[in-house]
Amino acid sequence: MIRIFAICLIFCFPLTILHAQTQAKSPGKDTGKEKIGSIRATLYIGTNDEVAKLGEKATSAARVDAATVKKLQGIEKMRFKHYRKLGADTQSVFRSYENWLSPLKPSEEILLSFESRGRSSDGGLRLDLEFWQQHRKVMKSDPVLHKGRPLLILGPKWRGGTLIIAVELVEYP
Repeated sequence: MIRIFAICLIFCFPLTILHAQTQAKSPGKDTGKEKIGSIRATLYIGTNDEVAKLGEKATSAARVDAATVKKLQGIEKMRFKHYRKLGADTQSVFRSYENWLSPLKPSEEILLSFESRGRSSDGGLRLDLEFWQQHRKVMKSDPVLHKGRPLLILGPKWRGGTLIIAVELVEYP
């Protein structure tokens, strides 16, 4: 009887301690990883030169629809003769975790990091937003995004044109 108790103690006690440690580290569901919405980043390039000067990928990139061109040209510094859509990415917004948008997938040359800062008083989503180019932080901002109203960012000169980034709240309760 003592032997059975000793064997049980030797094998069961470490498992009990391991279970207790696991429960202490994560007593419930991690609410920080709860999805509260989604964001899309669309990367455009604008130029007044011929599109062919931007390179093969930009030349073959999708033309920008007329409604978006009108919106972009409504901002003086974003008025260009030609626009091309280089890529887009959509990612979830978590309650309190940083996430990344990579509109030039699979390249990591252009990245945006974002983290939720909660709901604004007017029902928008407050963010910490950072724009990264070639693994260097180029810009940091704390915008409030609303569904249907993209944030347009005039980016740096890039490969003969100027980058324009549209950050849009796609889904938010």
